[in-house]
This record gives sequence, structure tokens and C-alpha cells, in this order.
Amino acid sequence: MFKSIGLQVFKNSRIKNGTIYGIGQIVNLISPLVVMPYLITICEKEGLGKIGVGFSFALICNVIVDYGSYINGTKAIAIGRNQVESINQKIVSIYVMKLFLLAILLLFSFLLIWFVPFFKQEQAVFFLSLLYVLGQVINPTWVFQGLENYKWISCINIISKLIYVVAVFSFINKKEDYIYANAYLGVGLIVSSVIGLFYLIKKYHLRFYSSVCKDAIELLKQDFSLTISQLFLSFYQYLPIMIISYLGGNAMAGQYRIIDQIVMIFRTYLQMFFNFIYADVCLQIHKNLKKGITHWLQYYGLNYTVVVLLVIVAFVCTKPILLFFNIRSNELDAMNIFFKIGLIIPLFMAISIALKQLLFALNKNKEYINITIGSSIFSLLVFFIFIKNVGLEGAFLAIIFIELVVIVLYCIVLKPLIRLEK
Repeated sequence: MFKSIGLQVFKNSRIKNGTIYGIGQIVNLISPLVVMPYLITICEKEGLGKIGVGFSFALICNVIVDYGSYINGTKAIAIGRNQVESINQKIVSIYVMKLFLLAILLLFSFLLIWFVPFFKQEQAVFFLSLLYVLGQVINPTWVFQGLENYKWISCINIISKLIYVVAVFSFINKKEDYIYANAYLGVGLIVSSVIGLFYLIKKYHLRFYSSVCKDAIELLKQDFSLTISQLFLSFYQYLPIMIISYLGGNAMAGQYRIIDQIVMIFRTYLQMFFNFIYADVCLQIHKNLKKGITHWLQYYGLNYTVVVLLVIVAFVCTKPILLFFNIRSNELDAMNIFFKIGLIIPLFMAISIALKQLLFALNKNKEYINITIGSSIFSLLVFFIFIKNVGLEGAFLAIIFIELVVIVLYCIVLKPLIRLEK
């Protein structure tokens, strides 16, 4: 009986896809935890802070080269997945657009790194971090998300992170090697993404077509506002460590990076969940608004329960977790306080990400863009004031405050459309 039940569960496509996708994402979540204690031991907190600043720079650049592909591109492929010619043209036009953006971004980045003192003093870290941006340009995960092909998404994640982990343990042997950490992450993403892209080229016979440049330019126009909003959102997510490094030095940035890495596990998990159900939620809402929103509520109700339980476990096990990251005994009490404040962030982040998905699915992109740009500009001011006057603790308090503001604004937009209280 149990065997037959197990076979029935495995035959359920949603559970099967979730299992396959989850395996890849577990590797995605665990790999930073595997390498970080080693990096702290070899490169110390100062080196870890520099790695974190370079990685944040790369993540901001990624938003530019992605240019809405993970939102509008994925949504278009999800809705028109049975139209092979349409998928072909959409994939090729988005990749042409990405290559154009990469050329502009590389030029701007070289000028920034070469002439701005903050970037120039660690130019090797920033230059090598651009390999991760190149990998993101090639990365076809957004296509597989729209097709709900989670097997390939997991393959890309696993191959990428295995290369990264092996390279870090093999080649980072002294303090000065911190400059290569982000480069190895980039190399892993490039190799795995090229494999996935070749699969798509073969399966869909991807070829350049006569109006591809015209379509790419049209995409640049269509998704400009959305990309600007995502860019501002990335400033909110990834600039704090740069502000901390500027105001408090690389050692403080290293402390922030440790706590942020743990918070980022929750963020990565929530983004993983967002990506996993996004295509299905868009499709269900496109078919039937009421049933689609019911699906959305069921998904995120269960998800929020999981997040709360994980936060409780992390809160109870704060000291063992910090000791895992090789925190010195004289820093443990202070880091314990920072960590517990930081653990409040995922509770609000889970709500804001859920509401954000509903805004996209209901085509409220304009409202989302306005909220994101406004709150992100406001957040930079809040970060600067809080960090300068409160210190590292202020960075986490600022994030909590901004998440609350964003949730309230999302609810104001959604309330006329659906009864959120039900």
C-alpha cells in the first residue's frame, strides 16, 4: 500500500517537479555555507568583506543584463509554451538584447572601476567579479522556468556550484587569494549555462531571424521601466554592504556579510519558491482570476508556515550557527544580537515577495515599478542614516523598516482588486 501511495505521489507532476527543483536549490543554498567558513579562515573577515562587496557589485550588474527576462520573458514563455516559433523568436531576441546590454555594461564598469577611488583600490576583485555577470548573460534558467523544465534548472545549479566549491578549496590557499572567489563562481555559472544553452539551441533550432534586432530594441523599450525598478531594488538589496564598507571598513563589512549570508539563504529560498510557482500562478490567473488567486493563497500560506518554522529553529540555534562560521569568542555576544535582529527580516520578506508575485500576475507592473523606485531611493537614505548613527545593527533595522513600508504599499494597490482579508 505504501509503495503504491509513493508511486502515485511521484507521478504527480507538481510534486515530482518540486522534488527535482528542490534538489538543485538545496545545492544552491548549501554551497555558500560550505565555502564561507573556509574563506573566513583563509581570508579573514576583511577578505570576506571585500568578496561580499565585489559580489554585490556583480549582482547589481546582473539586474541590468537580465533586463526583465526573469519576469516578462518567463511569463511570455509560460503562456505561449506550445507555440514553438514564438518561443524561438522570444529566446533569440532576448539574448540579442542581453549581448547589447553586456557591451554597454562592460564599458561603464571598466570606467567606474578604473577611475572611482572606492572601486579602484580593489579593482582586481571587481574586474574578476564581472565573470559572474558574463555567466548570467548566458544563463538560460529564465527559459526553463517558463517551460517549467526543472530538471535542467537543477542541472545548471548543481554543475555551477560544484565547480565553484571545488575551485575555492583547491585554489584559495592564502589571504591574498580572496580576489579569485567571485571569479570561480562566475566560471562555474559560465560552464553550466553554456551546456543548458546548447540544449535549447538543439531542441528549438534557435537561429537569428531577419527582424531580431528590431525585436530586441522593442524589448528594450517595453521593459525599460521594469528594469529601472529592478535596478533600484538591487540597490536596496546589495548596496548596504558597500555603504558599510565605506563607513565602517572591510572588517565590519565582513561581519555584515556573515549575517547577510544567513538571511540570503531565506531570500534565495523565497526567490526559488517565487520562480517555481510563478509560471503556474500566471497561467492559473490568466485562465480564471478567482481560482488563480486561491492557488496563490494556498502556495504562500504553506510557504509562510515553513519560513516561520525555519526562523524559530535558527533563533534557538543562534550561537551554534555563528560558531560554524568561525566567529571569535570575543565577538560572539555582539554577533548574536545582530543575528537575532537579522532573523526578523525573512518574516516580512516572505510577505513582500508573495505580494510582489501577485502584482506581476495581475499586470500591475506600473504600480510595482513606482513603489520599487520610491522605496529604494528612500531606503538608501535610511541605510546611510541608520548605519552612520547606530552602526551595524542599524543596517538590519533599516531593512526591517523598509520591508514594512513596501508591504503596506503593496496592500494599498491590491486591496481594490481582491479581498486580502479572505
